[in-house]
Amino acid sequence: MANTSTGPLPAQIECVRGILVIVMTGRLDTTNAPLFDAQAAPFLAEARSRVLLDFSGLTYISSAGLRSIIRIIKHTAVCGGRTGIFAVPAHILELIEISGFQPLLDIYPDRDTALNGSSA
Repeated sequence: MANTSTGPLPAQIECVRGILVIVMTGRLDTTNAPLFDAQAAPFLAEARSRVLLDFSGLTYISSAGLRSIIRIIKHTAVCGGRTGIFAVPAHILELIEISGFQPLLDIYPDRDTALNGSSA
């Protein structure tokens, strides 16, 4: 499927040591969440018990963006694992806490810690 958006895709997706790492950029909102979901779908077609989300480049997340994150959380849970986030800007971490998502996620300070699976 071709990208018909005039802007960049909302994420870069890579596999590091067998772990799916999704690097978020810009806004994850009503406009970008469907693009993100479509971009992530082929990678989530396979069972993945661990997915890491790099929020270092994320500037804003709306309820539509949170819904996209919940889809990934549910995917990893069905596969017997968990979703982790790292390098989360303070204003986005506050939103995650207020939304009640914190217990559903492993939260890490940085990429290395997340990849090593160290305690959050």
